[in-house]
Amino acid sequence: MIRIVFVFLVLFFPIFLNADDIVSKELIKKSYKEAQSWFLRSLNDKGVFNYLYDAHLDSFSTKNNAIRQLMASRLLAELASKDRKFLELHQKNLNFIFKHWIVKKDNTSFVYLYDKSKLGSNAMFLRTLTVSPFFNKYKIEAERVKNAILKGVNKDGSMNPFLVEPNYRYSKDYLLTFYSGEALVALIEYYEKVKDKKLLEVIKKSQNFYIEKYAKNLTENYYPAYVPWHTISLNKLYKITKNKQYSNAIFILNDKLLELQDRHMHVGRFFNPETPQYGNPHSSSDGVYTEGLSYALEIAMLLNDEYHTNVYKEAVEIGFSYLRSLQYTKENSIHLPSNEKVIGAFRIRRTKPDAPFSEREGSNIRIDSTQHIMDAMNKYLSL
Repeated sequence: MIRIVFVFLVLFFPIFLNADDIVSKELIKKSYKEAQSWFLRSLNDKGVFNYLYDAHLDSFSTKNNAIRQLMASRLLAELASKDRKFLELHQKNLNFIFKHWIVKKDNTSFVYLYDKSKLGSNAMFLRTLTVSPFFNKYKIEAERVKNAILKGVNKDGSMNPFLVEPNYRYSKDYLLTFYSGEALVALIEYYEKVKDKKLLEVIKKSQNFYIEKYAKNLTENYYPAYVPWHTISLNKLYKITKNKQYSNAIFILNDKLLELQDRHMHVGRFFNPETPQYGNPHSSSDGVYTEGLSYALEIAMLLNDEYHTNVYKEAVEIGFSYLRSLQYTKENSIHLPSNEKVIGAFRIRRTKPDAPFSEREGSNIRIDSTQHIMDAMNKYLSL
């Protein structure tokens, strides 16, 4: 009954949302173009992306994170595959990664940084090589990274979070809410490139394991971080197999995720103060949740599912409306010491719905925030 009422409201009473909460594709294209300009400028002279920037102090952090860096590398590879003028930047970035972060052992190559090798890092590097216009040049390396990831897949389809474990205690289940989906996305994209049927069977077995754990046992194991990554992998598996178990899992996961989306204060943001255990609000998570919902929307459209098409489309659009409110422009960054370093990027968060850009808290920029939002915009615009 609740579901019927909800879809009725969505379809026939859009006035419940402020007109400013819906964003057009033209505005999304404009934001994407500005974000791309900043993103390309953020690759520094060494060939690696500036990871974190304090906009008020005009200072770059010395901290780093391999997964977030490599997500940006994947986006740069995709841009280079579409426009030859980015080939040099992409090659420069690959040169840095191979020189400083890659270790070869037996028939594998893997990302090794800060005395550990994360499953997620290797997944993002494989995604980078797979989408790269230089794939044929690095085909053997891509296969070696794929081999490394498969070493982290157990016989029952479950995964291990590290290829080389760190020397500190960690929560395997928590890390895999991120890494399992990231790894499946990487393996499926690689399969789409090489069409290895044996690999597809491994992927399906692993995905089925996580459908059981994350979708069928949603109440016991729910954590929103796994929703977008598994949505992307489920989307691709559904389009390959047309198996309804994959589309059904997408709807289960994303219907639950929408409980997190703010409809009152920061309209479109994915944060509910009643569930602080899911992490603080952050534009990188808002971006990847919006991207995942765009993949869910695609499946709803393919299935002519009117209910989910309308609900997900609205959620994506108000998500973009919120995200655009975080984007630095020439006008709102005039108070900063080096505003040319921020124009086009997205700040981390705002604490109040009308918080000015002069507010210190949340004004910093992290590379994955803009990368995630660009990926979300690109997917939505492709539908």
